[in-house]
Amino acid sequence: MIKRLILMVTAAALLLGIAPAALAQEQVFSGIHAGLTLPEGVYQTVLTPANLEANAAFIQSQGGTAEAWQADFAARGILLQAYDTQNDRVLVVSALQDVDAQQLFDINAHTSAERAKYRTAHGASGAYSVLGYRYDSVSWKNFPKVGRFLQLRYTYREGGEIVRRGYQRRTIRNGHTITVDMQVFGRQLTGKDNTALNKVFDTFTFSQILPVPPLPLTLDETSTAPVETGKSSFTMRGKTKPEASLRAVLISFGSSASKVFEAKANKAGNYTLPIELPGEDVYVMTLTVQSPGFDDISRSYNIHYQQGLLAAQISSAPPMELQGDTFTLAGSTTESGVKAVLTVNGKQTSANVGRSGQFSFEVDTSAEGAYDIRLVLSKKGLQDRVFQYNAQKALSEQAREAQLLAAALQPGYAELMASPNTFDGKLLRFEGTLIDKQNLTDTWVLRLAINKTDAGFSDLLVLTSEKDPGLPVNTKVRVYGTMDGMNIGQDAQGAEEVLPKLILSLMGAQ
Repeated sequence: MIKRLILMVTAAALLLGIAPAALAQEQVFSGIHAGLTLPEGVYQTVLTPANLEANAAFIQSQGGTAEAWQADFAARGILLQAYDTQNDRVLVVSALQDVDAQQLFDINAHTSAERAKYRTAHGASGAYSVLGYRYDSVSWKNFPKVGRFLQLRYTYREGGEIVRRGYQRRTIRNGHTITVDMQVFGRQLTGKDNTALNKVFDTFTFSQILPVPPLPLTLDETSTAPVETGKSSFTMRGKTKPEASLRAVLISFGSSASKVFEAKANKAGNYTLPIELPGEDVYVMTLTVQSPGFDDISRSYNIHYQQGLLAAQISSAPPMELQGDTFTLAGSTTESGVKAVLTVNGKQTSANVGRSGQFSFEVDTSAEGAYDIRLVLSKKGLQDRVFQYNAQKALSEQAREAQLLAAALQPGYAELMASPNTFDGKLLRFEGTLIDKQNLTDTWVLRLAINKTDAGFSDLLVLTSEKDPGLPVNTKVRVYGTMDGMNIGQDAQGAEEVLPKLILSLMGAQ
């Protein structure tokens, strides 16, 4: 009897397009030669690229379509997406042949330095931060059966808002970046979420480890060409394929003359390439790395050489429109003993640049209005460098209304009709009901009634605006606008109608 009941429940689930947890425990990912086992009874719905159509009803309940999710699974390399609705968790397994996977193929085959470099890519300024991830815990662990995986804890943001949190295990193996991700929604992470991830990850296995093929050429620069310099020489250093050839071609903008510099990487792949600049000029330089049997790597550089130049770069410059209450102006210089002086709207701050050459100033941008920002870098014997910026902090709606309120006049309607020229060009304030609005090509024309009587609306104004103020007709509003003469039109009966006309500055609901 019990067996019959189980079969009936299973058949019903299949008819509804839902993959029951009891039937979907063993998961095999043939593309990466791996697999795992889901704990029985935990994940109510298990999606894979092969069963999305069968789960169309569930996907629709999540606000999507099977077709759209098919494309999303392919783009993100999702192999499995399993839902533990009881605990607000989603387990996602993905594998991507991204740039890291193409260059490294198997993280276990590389040095500790290379693994450290990959780990730091998950830092605050790494590649994953651009995608919205903020990792607060990143560490390698070498698991006995499956090799090295990063253990990660993160928050994920979209538009500045936290969408989810989670724990991840990530590696590069068999030519793929493989991630096992336990995602949590609408709450903080707990140790139980990590335990739930471990229950799955402990079953993760590779059925085959592919041999590492000849990897493409790479170029990791530890010392590169300067964008600008006051010295006639510099040295490029870094690491590439062992015994690869490096060739730098330097071309002068002023004379079109060229000069070639060559070097060869040692058996460990390390290289040193000294460059001599013939004279003060602007140069373009192309560096080419070659090794038999591999595609060349080429990089281009622009170099400005001027004797006595204090070389400096601004890495974080003020935008034209300031958004937050603070902004950090930051940069670097190749010189030591540099003094930096920042002036913001006449207020001066100074600092000595440290040995690292890095400098930064935090600017208070909480007040609305214009910001005149000037940074001067100076060192004895070198020419001062001056960076000038003009930025604007936009008024908030509340601040803008307060500013308008302080400046606006509030005449009576009879006074306005009797002496319209007195108020021409002045900012006025009125309260009333928005009774009509029309979009006439590139201008919105609105009508405001200051009073309402038993017979209808009276004391009308015409307002013009470049955009829809966003409030519906029959809304009680407060408006600020500049008097722009009288508007001559026709009323509903076709008679001439002369009404005060205002160019709208701000409209808000009462």
